[in-house]
Amino acid sequence: MGFSPGLMDPVNGTLPSYQLNSFRQSSDPTYGYPSYSTHDGAAPHPHSPQQPGYLPNQYVQPPSPYTPSAGVDYGIRPASHFQSPLSSRASGVAVVIPPPSLPLAQSQRKTSTPTAAFQHKQIIHELSSTKPTAPKISVPQLPSIDYQMLLLSLAEDYLAAAHCQGSLRALVDRKINMRRYYKLVATGLSCLEVVLKRSRLQPQMEATVRLRYASILYDETQNILEAEQMLSEGIKLCDRYRFFDLKYNMEHLLARVLFEGSPRASLKFLDGVIKNAEAYKHTAWVYGLRFLKVSLLLKLSSHQDILAALTYTRNISAMAENLGDKTVLAIASTVEALIHLRESSSAESIEQAQRALASARSQQLDPRVAQIPQIVVLTNIVDLSCSLQQCDPSHAINKMQAMQVSLESQSDTWSPEGSLLIPVQSQEPSRSPNGHGIVRTNAQGSLAIIFRWAPWEDVYVLGYLLSSITTAHKNTSDGLKSEQMLKEGIRRLNEYQDPTPILEPISLTTSRHAWRQTLKGFLQVHLVFTLCTRTAWVPAREAFLELQNTAASTPKKPELLDLLTQYLEGIINQGTGNLDTALSIFQHSDFTLPNLTSTTPTHLDLAILSTFNSILIVRDPSHSSHHILPSLLSSLDPHLTHIKNSKPLTSAYNLILATSPNPTAPTIVKTKQFLQNSLSAAKAIANNQLLCITLSLMSDKFFKGVVGEQSEKSARASENLARKGNDALWKSVSAGVVGETLELAGRGEEAERVRSMGREIAKGLPEGVVKWEDKEGEDVDIR
Repeated sequence: MGFSPGLMDPVNGTLPSYQLNSFRQSSDPTYGYPSYSTHDGAAPHPHSPQQPGYLPNQYVQPPSPYTPSAGVDYGIRPASHFQSPLSSRASGVAVVIPPPSLPLAQSQRKTSTPTAAFQHKQIIHELSSTKPTAPKISVPQLPSIDYQMLLLSLAEDYLAAAHCQGSLRALVDRKINMRRYYKLVATGLSCLEVVLKRSRLQPQMEATVRLRYASILYDETQNILEAEQMLSEGIKLCDRYRFFDLKYNMEHLLARVLFEGSPRASLKFLDGVIKNAEAYKHTAWVYGLRFLKVSLLLKLSSHQDILAALTYTRNISAMAENLGDKTVLAIASTVEALIHLRESSSAESIEQAQRALASARSQQLDPRVAQIPQIVVLTNIVDLSCSLQQCDPSHAINKMQAMQVSLESQSDTWSPEGSLLIPVQSQEPSRSPNGHGIVRTNAQGSLAIIFRWAPWEDVYVLGYLLSSITTAHKNTSDGLKSEQMLKEGIRRLNEYQDPTPILEPISLTTSRHAWRQTLKGFLQVHLVFTLCTRTAWVPAREAFLELQNTAASTPKKPELLDLLTQYLEGIINQGTGNLDTALSIFQHSDFTLPNLTSTTPTHLDLAILSTFNSILIVRDPSHSSHHILPSLLSSLDPHLTHIKNSKPLTSAYNLILATSPNPTAPTIVKTKQFLQNSLSAAKAIANNQLLCITLSLMSDKFFKGVVGEQSEKSARASENLARKGNDALWKSVSAGVVGETLELAGRGEEAERVRSMGREIAKGLPEGVVKWEDKEGEDVDIR
């Protein structure tokens, strides 16, 4: 939204026009807006110096955005509004107006002696001609008004009134009146513009107002060029008077402004600013500017930019270690670990992330680091993420508990907006007088760099998500705790109320809302996955519809959320027997391996899984698309290294190879090796579903028709795992395998009882999954 604010005349008290989406401003008794004229050349104010009744020294009461008013009321009153102190009623003398005198000729005809009545009238006339002397009253002279401070105060009041409307709760409930919001913002900008163009300010005050004006333009509007021009003039002013702190704040903002239009130009400009800060040995600003460059590089997401971000993060760590800034070293090491996890899920990347985490944890014994709760919690979250990437359930459980303890214990010390101050030991002059810059003074009097993270409630819900993923492998055997944590996280997001509304621009509120919606979307994604794992297709489809609604209402959602939603749709269709629909989804261009030249590790994982699912669908020779099976298998070859680095993918891939009906079908030895590899990988990650499938296939291929204790143990093991996983499909399949084994062993009654249980379970499966055929007994044909 673009607008060009006009100018307020501090003398006449009038505010000429500004354009804001071509609508007229009017008085609003609810929010106390002044009534403006929307055209130039408006009539002068009735109380201006050019109009009668103007009292120059009367008190001027500024309009307040919080005080209802019916129009413009700047407190200037004409003389008629003030009661005169010389009132006849106040003087205590009765003044009688005499009647008109008689003509001279008529008075001469009346020559008789004056009567008593005439003498009384004469006395009254003489008394009336005597005028009382009025007392002199001096009107005190009020001090002159500082219009600069008045307009600056008004600007902040208008902006605060606008930000009060833009709370997160109001945004969720769609109760924000955007027209009123931007009217208040535009009025505040107009006040600042008047101060800049009509007043002679002190240099430091002018630089501060320019920074404030540019920050509002950046946060609230799309006037990037005007913000850039305002900052450029402010930087020249700061250079002239050596206001280093204000200059760095302007350059920090200018780098972000330039990044909106030209990222590379912004990074190049930032390099020069960092060199200047290093030359002046302004350590705190070197840290702050380098952290800014790391965040901007991560937004670009290319491999070269990720490597550059890692280099800058290591430079920050090395500098902090040399100067003894342990808090900076802790946060830089944690950020480095996050970058490694984002870059790749390979064992090497995870090892480097853990090495960076070890460096961060070594600083937590320092009391300055321990008193910052966000560092402790973030370190535990990244540590748990490393174990989840390694698919190490035993270690992940312990780290999950440490994360939960840190979240519970740090709730009281968390700032409402989630910001954290990282103290720096170095002392530098020229601090911001208002204390609202990137580098400021903390409560202890030392310099600190401010970072903005998430509020405690959002991080707590993120803890629910990570805890659910950690315990997903034992969801059915642990009372569905994983599902309950996901549902609780979704409920907290839906019912969350801001305990202390944060006064911030609507752009930041919208970003926080988008983050919460994205977090809710990922909670719903994992809930659908968990329900599909135990073949609860009806609640899974209901949860999937809610996921679609969340994804549709999420602004600026990440691409990964759309990809996961699309993949889950294919899973549900395949699980309920709609194989043609599922195949069309899995064969979408987003999941076709040859088309993925440069992508994220998670996107590649989804593409490989989609290929696995496509192979399982078309592997039947009677399928109409069976001819694409060889091409699907060959498309996996370039990604074998990635597959081998992931234990879940390794287990599933070996199952695919063991059951692949291609012309170069593996020998018995190869099949046994594939199944053994799959079984080992499934055991390492405690995946009961993969274990159940692998054991069922081993019983079918190696113990079918064999009578003996080993064959029964294998069949019983698969049946127990299916029951433990509460998977209706594989409970039915394993019951058939056990029944066949028992029948060959001559235990017919027991075999029939087990088969009957399998039939009852199969009745609850979708119609497209199983069909019953009466052919020499009852067989289950699982497709």
